Amino acid sequence: MPTKKQHFVPCVYLKAWETKVETIKEPNKKFDGVYVFQGSNIGDGANRNSILWKPHLYTISFQYSFCKSCPKVKQEFVDMIYEFFRNGAKQPIYGKLGYSIIKTKKSIDKNFFEIMNCDFYYDDGNLAKKAAIKNQIEAMNSYILERAFDDFFEKNWERIYQDFIDGVQNGMPVGLGRSERIIPLTIANEMLSAFFIMLCRNPRFDAMGIYTKIKKDILYPIFNSICHDEYNQNSKPIEGNAYVDELMTGIWYSELYKMFFKSSGGFYHNIVKMTLQGCQMILFEAYDGAGSFITSDNPAFEHISAVERNNNNGFIFPITTKYLIFIAKGTEEINVVDHRFANTDTIRYFNRIIAQHKTDTLILIQKDISNLL
Repeated sequence: MPTKKQHFVPCVYLKAWETKVETIKEPNKKFDGVYVFQGSNIGDGANRNSILWKPHLYTISFQYSFCKSCPKVKQEFVDMIYEFFRNGAKQPIYGKLGYSIIKTKKSIDKNFFEIMNCDFYYDDGNLAKKAAIKNQIEAMNSYILERAFDDFFEKNWERIYQDFIDGVQNGMPVGLGRSERIIPLTIANEMLSAFFIMLCRNPRFDAMGIYTKIKKDILYPIFNSICHDEYNQNSKPIEGNAYVDELMTGIWYSELYKMFFKSSGGFYHNIVKMTLQGCQMILFEAYDGAGSFITSDNPAFEHISAVERNNNNGFIFPITTKYLIFIAKGTEEINVVDHRFANTDTIRYFNRIIAQHKTDTLILIQKDISNLL
C-alpha cells in the first residue's frame, strides 16, 4: 500500500505561522514555510505540508471494518467489495456461503461479517482462488475519517477563527468597564467544536486520561495474562500489549466516527455538552510588539497544575501568532467571551505552557525561540 500522509495538525491551521523561512542547510534560500523546533533554540524552516503527519493515521483498514457502531464505514466496504466483485477481478466473481449467493450489495451487506468465510466463484461457475480474493479484500481501506477532518478544517478553519475574533472584537459589552463580550452562539459553538475536534484528532489522544486508565489498569494486565505461556513460565507482554494497542486504535476510530457522524454519545459529544454547561472562553490578543504565540504538534490541550488550581487550569488553544483561546470554568454562557490583551510576560507564560505540552515539535513564526519563552 503506498504511503498516505495524513496530517494530525491541519496544514490550514499552520498557515497562521507561515512566513519567509530558511533551512539550516541552506540559509540563503528563502521560501514560504514555518520554523520547526525539536530540542534546539534555532528553528529549521519547513514547508507546512511536509510536517506533522503520520502514514495512514486515520485510514480504517478492513480489520477495523467490523465495528457495528460505525455503519457508514461498513457501507463503504460493502461498496468496495461489490465493485471488486463486479469489476476488480479478471472477470466478475461472487461469493457463496452455504446456500447463500453473495453477489449484490444487499447480499454483501447481509453477510458482511462472514464474507471472509465464503468460497468464491467466477460468474461462469468456475472456482476462483480464495486466498487471492481474501488478500484483495483485506487490502481495502476507508478514508471516511480523513475526509471528515478535511471537510471541517481545511474548508472552514480560517473562517471559524476569523468569525470568532471579529465576533469578540465587535461584540456587545456585558457591562460598563467589563472586558466580556457577547458573541453569536453559533460562532462560540463552532470554535468550541474546533478545539475539541483538534484535541481528539491527535494520535496521542488520551480522552483526558481515560484511555491510559483503560490500557494500564485493565487491558494490559488481562491480555498479558492471556499471552502468558504457563508451560515454560515465559510471559509475552509485548504480544499482549500489541493486542491492546490495536484494540485501542479501534476504539479511537470509533470515537472519531461518533464525533463526525453521530449527534450524541462518545467522548466528544459528552465533553462539549459539559463544557457548554460550565465553561467560558477567554480570547487573549497580543499587544503589538509584545511578541507572538507559538504552537506545537499538540496544539489543543488541557493544562492542569496543582500550583495554579485556582487560577490558570483549563484548555489552551493558540489559534494564530496573535491570538490564543483559554477555556476554563465560568458562570456566564459560553457565548460570553472575555477579551484580554497579552503583554510580553503573559505571552511568554502561555508559550512555556505550550512548550511543556508538546510531544516533539514546536512551531514558530521566527527562527530564534529564546526571547519567546
